[in-house]
Amino acid sequence: MLTNLESTARRGAITSGVQSVFGFAIFIVPWFFDKQFSPLVPWYWIGGVALGVPLILLLTLPLGHVADLLARHLKPLPPSSQFHNVASEIAIALNEPLESIQVHDSKIPNIASLPCKKGAVVVATTGALERLSRHEIQALVAAQFAGMRDRWCRLATRAEIMWWSLRWLFPFMLFGQFLNFALLFMVTFFGFVLYIMLPRWIEQARDLCADIAAVRITFDPASLGSAMRALGEHSNEAIKIDFGAWYLPTSPFLVIPPRAESTATSGNRCWTTSDEVQLEFELRGDRAEALAKGADPSQFTGKEFRRRWRQLGATTSSKSQ
Repeated sequence: MLTNLESTARRGAITSGVQSVFGFAIFIVPWFFDKQFSPLVPWYWIGGVALGVPLILLLTLPLGHVADLLARHLKPLPPSSQFHNVASEIAIALNEPLESIQVHDSKIPNIASLPCKKGAVVVATTGALERLSRHEIQALVAAQFAGMRDRWCRLATRAEIMWWSLRWLFPFMLFGQFLNFALLFMVTFFGFVLYIMLPRWIEQARDLCADIAAVRITFDPASLGSAMRALGEHSNEAIKIDFGAWYLPTSPFLVIPPRAESTATSGNRCWTTSDEVQLEFELRGDRAEALAKGADPSQFTGKEFRRRWRQLGATTSSKSQ
């Protein structure tokens, strides 16, 4: 069982890492095609830099510095004694250093664990403390700790942050004077995949690694599953959470990430971002409970999400009727 979990987590993390490296390469290569430099730079230097720079970033990106920067923008409330005890007990049981335990003033239920340099900063929203049981909060805190200490989850987290930062590279590539029509067409052609599809696949791979790590060490997988479903039920408001700074990638450190609400259609199907997030967390709840019982982790990867996703619009339509 543990061998299967390790293998599935490793495949998911490496796949997301490879996607992020090649995504960066697509944006780096055009810089070398400026007329002033292309005759002077051999093709193997272009390929080496385009792949080497993001690979080094993927392996060495300091998550502690990113978390420290994010923590400075939080405006915490003093934690309740119950939440303080829950977070402290989990930290002691997992031998994880704690820098602080905080409460974020938001009615949206969510939990975050920031892997800061001096220790983890555990954050719960006021909505989580009001709507989730003690066991569910305990399971989510343990899951966040597990994800941040697992090597494969950390690799996938770096990949997700790299994809988030691509949005800052795109304007420079688009408006650079050296960008010719062929490269503009290439960037435009891959834009949908780079910004919509692949980032979601990387996020799902990171969540898979986090869930596998959580099932290994969490004290109550059943509560973890019910907590995931409870968060999914509040997806309509949960994706609108205001957490940290607008220029920082908060998604990897929150259980349920903020997203822009939109409506998608495909044939006779129609669904919203909230519906999709709820589907993801129902799958994560099923996955946590199934893995705890010894299920094959390959049955709950992105393929399973896409299988359920194909029925999403019909499910939403039937509910509305």
